[in-house]
Amino acid sequence: MLESSEKQEARGLKPLSSATDSGMAKAMPSHSDRAMSSEADRAMPSRAHAMDRGGEGEDEASLFSVRRWIAQITLWRVIVALIFVAGAYATYARFALGFAASTNLTDPQPWGLWVGLGTLCGVGLSAGGFAIAAAVYLLGFERYRPLLRTAVTVSFLGYLSVMVGMMYELGLPWRIWHPIVMWNRHSVLFEVSWCVMLYSTVLALEFSPALVEKIPWKRAREWYLKWHHEILIGLVLVGTVLSSLHQSFLGGLYLLTEGKLDPLWYSPYLPSLFYLSAIPAGLAATMIAIYLSVRSLDVKVDLGILSEVSQVIAPMLIIYALFRGVDLFTHGGSKYLLTWREETISFWVEIALFVFAPVILLSREKIRNNPLYLYWTCCLVVMGFMANRLNVSITGLQASSRIYYVPKWTEFALTLATITAAVLAFRYAVMYLEILPKSPQRPRWMVKSAAADA
Repeated sequence: MLESSEKQEARGLKPLSSATDSGMAKAMPSHSDRAMSSEADRAMPSRAHAMDRGGEGEDEASLFSVRRWIAQITLWRVIVALIFVAGAYATYARFALGFAASTNLTDPQPWGLWVGLGTLCGVGLSAGGFAIAAAVYLLGFERYRPLLRTAVTVSFLGYLSVMVGMMYELGLPWRIWHPIVMWNRHSVLFEVSWCVMLYSTVLALEFSPALVEKIPWKRAREWYLKWHHEILIGLVLVGTVLSSLHQSFLGGLYLLTEGKLDPLWYSPYLPSLFYLSAIPAGLAATMIAIYLSVRSLDVKVDLGILSEVSQVIAPMLIIYALFRGVDLFTHGGSKYLLTWREETISFWVEIALFVFAPVILLSREKIRNNPLYLYWTCCLVVMGFMANRLNVSITGLQASSRIYYVPKWTEFALTLATITAAVLAFRYAVMYLEILPKSPQRPRWMVKSAAADA
């Protein structure tokens, strides 16, 4: 029988009901505990929601970065990347597989696209540097000073491209240094190589202030700029002489092709013809670079200066045409002017692009005063000049060599990759160096601006 609760209490034992009640009281939460528990329960979804929002924020940030990266992949950048990939493979083919795998050159036709377009055109289109520098520093035409740094930059990059191209042209490019110590005074190529080295050095010195101005050390910067200013006139004079010699010597190379080069292009005055054609072509190339910079990189230039330069280009083209015509009639080339053959067609296309069309267009004030029309006219001048150099180096020699030379795609790839690299270098030089006065707008690529329509 169970004891009563009073007896259990007397013996020191708690009644069962009391113990049960006490345990239940301890097991059941109090009102404050229930309040805290309810608050914790309400806080848990909030923390979970915050964690979800944090994860979503990270996903949104990563998605934004991916979208931003994709937005930077433009058509022009894809094209440039493809050009460089093709150029990289062509470089591998040239140096690892040799001429036979990378070119269509042969012994009868040893000089092709790399010489005609890379060297002859590259050097000729760089003539604007010494022409503008001589006009400003030697003749005192201060009006052309805003064009000076652009002309020097174009020339410097042009000569760098020529030197890169020579590494592809030469059969043993690791011997390119030989003319420095192995002198052959009777070789035209010896004179050409020395003119390239010396004039490239002059161009590097003329271009150097644009880089030195970015040096943070004030004393070193001021010392160099002061020293550069003291030697500048002599530097420009030496550069003018060297570039003139170089332009002429390239024509002198083809004096060796008498009897092989077609009479429409062969002349004992090829050095003079090369020189006379290079100056207007170099000025036209400089004007193209300035127009594109104003149009796409938001720089500020008085485009009226380009109209004045165009008035110099037209008379020089006329002088070249007169000299060329007299030479054709005095050295037997005139009888081939109306014969139906590939060389004659190429000749008239060259003359139409380089002489007839530009002279007619530049004689009109409407063309000279419209930057867009002037730009396309300068493009005609450059195309005509390139046609002349390619005709001399390729077209005019095909009949005598009995080889119909068509460049291999790797030759085009290397040439195009070199030109593209020079164009990109010019773009970044204009953007980050003091080549042309900047406008406050952000640089853009191939975007029409109001200045282009001025």
